[in-house]
Amino acid sequence: MVSVVASVVEASTNKVRVALVDDHPLFREGLAVALTRGADLDLVGEAGNAEEARELARSTQIDVAIVDILMPSVSGISLTSELYEIQPSCKVLGLSAIDEPGLIADMLRARACGYALKTQPVAEIIEAIASTAKGTRYLPPSVSATRIDQELAGTPARPFERLTRREREVFELIIRGHSNDEIAVRLFIARRTVETHRQRIMNKLSAHSLAEMQRIAARHGGLGQ
Repeated sequence: MVSVVASVVEASTNKVRVALVDDHPLFREGLAVALTRGADLDLVGEAGNAEEARELARSTQIDVAIVDILMPSVSGISLTSELYEIQPSCKVLGLSAIDEPGLIADMLRARACGYALKTQPVAEIIEAIASTAKGTRYLPPSVSATRIDQELAGTPARPFERLTRREREVFELIIRGHSNDEIAVRLFIARRTVETHRQRIMNKLSAHSLAEMQRIAARHGGLGQ
């Protein structure tokens, strides 16, 4: 588990205090290095999961938290709402490799101020941070603002209500990347039973791959929603 890293130097008043929340150490560390080169940014902390992010928000003043959407156990959407409750002055910039309009809209519903893609150049991500710090909504150039507004005007679905208790347990393990054999061992059931549950879950959620199931989990805030 990656421990929270807090800055020991008080941020300058003219700098944007930034926190990184991402469960992929290599990506997080690479982005951290890039951001520290920005004269107007001060990296005040890093977190690899929701628990560390909550701890960081309780102990450190943050202007902009960059939050990965696909987090283990707790999605970035749910975490965004939590961070806002812990530190209302902290603004959130969602970050993901997924540009699905529904997912972006749900992140904004959770009170994120902006949304950036991991595939964007660092200069654009820094621009997104600056915009978010000002409270101005930021969207990637490749994303249609009109489409996002249409999504925001709609009512989000609650697909997990279709799953049984056991299917929810299996789904949670699937989106964490566990194989059918690993799930069978963890839940003390036969591999064939896992395969059956998996197929039923995919049918109920209209998902055709692991990536689609992960997107659904992120979009709807996880099974706890």
